[in-house]
Amino acid sequence: MTGNKVVVLGGTGFIGRSVVNELSKSGYEISVVVRRPERFRDYMLYKNTKLVQIDSLLDSEGLKKAFMGTDVVVNLTADLTAKTEAVSEKDIVAVNQQIKKAVESAGIKRVVALSQIGADANNARNNWLYNLGESDAIMHTISCAQVTILRAGLLLGEGDEVATRFKNQLNLFPVLPVANASVAVQPLSVKDFAKALVLSIKDTTLFGKKIEVVGEERMVLKDLASLVRDMMQKDDALVIPMCSLNAKFMSFLNAFAPIRSVSKVQLSLLKSDLISDEDFSNRFGFVPMSVEQTLASYVLPTNMRERYNFYRQEAGRNEDELV
Repeated sequence: MTGNKVVVLGGTGFIGRSVVNELSKSGYEISVVVRRPERFRDYMLYKNTKLVQIDSLLDSEGLKKAFMGTDVVVNLTADLTAKTEAVSEKDIVAVNQQIKKAVESAGIKRVVALSQIGADANNARNNWLYNLGESDAIMHTISCAQVTILRAGLLLGEGDEVATRFKNQLNLFPVLPVANASVAVQPLSVKDFAKALVLSIKDTTLFGKKIEVVGEERMVLKDLASLVRDMMQKDDALVIPMCSLNAKFMSFLNAFAPIRSVSKVQLSLLKSDLISDEDFSNRFGFVPMSVEQTLASYVLPTNMRERYNFYRQEAGRNEDELV
């Protein structure tokens, strides 16, 4: 039932770039909806990819026009890392209402949407998860389309909001303060998430479902920070919990903060545990990269990365897993 033409909403962030890349490699024709096309010309380097300009995602008529003749809509508006293109917390529900309206008007048959573990319209204590829960409910009431919601956990990769910030802090000073240090996570490579999303488009067993997408190793954030420290060979660096008040203040200062290991996006994503009993390998048919392997691609120094690849080759690991 699904054709080859895909429109991606919210595709300019950390998650979106990996998803667009994976869609391109899989042979899809991709239209990435943006407000300012001039800032994202590099996306046209991806095969069969073009930019579509829309002033606002609250414009259902503009969305309908972008959707006409499309087979699949990939809704990544829950990606907070899209910077100037990001949908604000206060607008996320309204934006998804307009997406639903435009999808139904254009007669789209397949929708895959990004959400987060813990999204719950009954959780009034966490505004972000409450709004995501509302947005998920809106997506699932689309009358004409088969909808799948992928609720992500902690996604890692170069430029992420967690391990990359740990790395930057350790390069600045041998003390690594960790906000929400006791939060439990099951980190997953953003590349593996993107691959799973693309596979899910034509997977009829996922139609109408909300799926939690996490890696297969469970740890707390402080353990992840310690692993980054060890891989960077910063053996003398201290990894310490960071109080919530200090974390909020440092995230407010942003680029002017003396501590680089925390951000507003990180605090929004990591207010509660991001864990699940879902089995990634059985669900999507491939084994995700380990946390160590994922981190190695951007945390290890260059000389160590080369040695890491050598040892993996000696062990007979798949070349696609090298970093």
